[in-house]
Amino acid sequence: MPKRKLTNSFIVNHQKPQSRIEYYDTIIDSLFIRISPRGRKTFGIAYGTKGKRYTIGKYPEIGLAQARSVARELKVKLALGVDPQVEKKKRENAPTPKTFTVLASVYKEKHLPKLKPSTRSDYTRRINNDILPVIGKYTVESITRYDILSLLEDIAEKRNAPIQSNRIRGILSSIYSFGINRGLAEINPVQSIKPLAKERIRIRVYSDDEIKLIWQAFEKVPEPYCSLFKMLLVCGQRSGETRCMRWDEIDNNIWTIPPEKNKANRLHTLPLPHLAMEIIMKRRKVSGESYVFESPIKKGAPLNWLQHRSCQIKTLTGIEDFRLHDLRRTVASNLAKKRVNRTVIGKILNHKGLAGDDQVTAIYDQHDYYEEKKEALQDWSNKLEEILNVNREGAKIYYLGKKH
Repeated sequence: MPKRKLTNSFIVNHQKPQSRIEYYDTIIDSLFIRISPRGRKTFGIAYGTKGKRYTIGKYPEIGLAQARSVARELKVKLALGVDPQVEKKKRENAPTPKTFTVLASVYKEKHLPKLKPSTRSDYTRRINNDILPVIGKYTVESITRYDILSLLEDIAEKRNAPIQSNRIRGILSSIYSFGINRGLAEINPVQSIKPLAKERIRIRVYSDDEIKLIWQAFEKVPEPYCSLFKMLLVCGQRSGETRCMRWDEIDNNIWTIPPEKNKANRLHTLPLPHLAMEIIMKRRKVSGESYVFESPIKKGAPLNWLQHRSCQIKTLTGIEDFRLHDLRRTVASNLAKKRVNRTVIGKILNHKGLAGDDQVTAIYDQHDYYEEKKEALQDWSNKLEEILNVNREGAKIYYLGKKH
C-alpha cells in the first residue's frame, strides 16, 4: 500500500482509480485515505495485528486537518487499550436519550387520566404552552436546576405572573417525580427550588349590597351563564363541578356528585334548596338530555371557560376584584354567621379540611349530615332572598326526579 504525505491538493485532484486504493499518510502513522472507483474518498485508520480498520469519515465533509486530529486521539485511546470499534458499537446500542417532551408525553398519557378533568385540562394547557416550548427539546439528563429556575423567573418577572410561576413549578416537580418512579429520570431538579412568589390566602367575602349588585349582573348575562352563576351563589359548590352537573345526578331534589367528578374524591350529596330548584327547573325546559348547564356552542357538552363572563360581571357591578370562587367563600361565611356547625359547612362545601375529615374520621364518621345540610342551605337560600328583596309568598316547591 503506497505511503505519501497527504495534502488537500493531492486528494482533490486524484482521478478515479481502476480499483479501490488506499494511501497511508507519512505524517500520522496509520491514517489513510481510501479512494473508490466511483471517486468516493474516505479517511480511516488501521490498527492491530489483524489489520482492523476504523472509518473516520468521508472527504470533504471531514477535512485532512480534522482527520489527522481525530487519528491522533484514536491512537491515544488505542495506547490505553480502548478499541474504537467496540466503543462505536456501544454508542450505537446505547438507548436514545429521552427528551423532556417524551417524558411529558408519558406523564400526560399515564398520570393525567388519574386526575379530575379540570385539573387534567389545566395541566395539559400549561405543559403545552409554558413548559415544552422552553425545555421540551432538551434531554431529561441535560436540564439543570439553572434551566428550571430561568424558566420560572421568566414567567414570574418578564410575564409578571409570579403565581403562575408557582403553578408551573408544581407541575414540573410532579413530572420529574413521575419520571423517577418510572425510570425516565434520575433526579428532580425542582425540589431544591423554592416557590418564587409568596401566595396570600384570599379572604374576600361579598357584602349584602354587593350580593344584590352581583345577582342583578347575573341576570344581564346570557343563559346558561346566568343560571350557572346564580347556582354558585345559592349552593356554594365549586364552579368546575357545578358546570358539569348532569340531569341523571339529580333525584328527589338531591344532587349527587360521584367521587371521580369532585376534588375531594368522595361521594357528595347535596340537598337542593327551593331557590336552586327554581333555577334548575328553568334549565330543564331548554337544556339537552345530559348537562343542566349545556354549552350553547357544543351540544351535549358542559359549559367551558367562564373567564369572559366573569369579567363581564366585574364590569357590570364595578367590583374590580370580583372572582367566581369568592361566591363559594361568601356562602361559607354566611353559613358561619348563622352559627352553622363548622363540620356541616365543610360537608356542604365538600371540603375535607374544613369538615375536619382525616383518615380516622373518614373511616368512623359515616354520617352524611343530610338533614343538617338541608336545613343550613335552605336557611341561606331564605337569607339570600331577603337580600334580593324577593317576595316568597305562595312560592312553588319543586320536586325533580331523574330526567329520562
